[in-house]
Amino acid sequence: MGDIAKAAGIENGYRVISNCGSDAKQSVMHLHFHILGGQELPEKMA
Repeated sequence: MGDIAKAAGIENGYRVISNCGSDAKQSVMHLHFHILGGQELPEKMA
């Protein structure tokens, strides 16, 4: 995933998220990941 983040211009770290199930607000019912970065992320995400 580092290559994908770098291609998206993310250089100083990133977070990988996968929502699983309706309580997690999964809207696409197959395995996929979200790569968040490009700015300082909060320590706790809710």
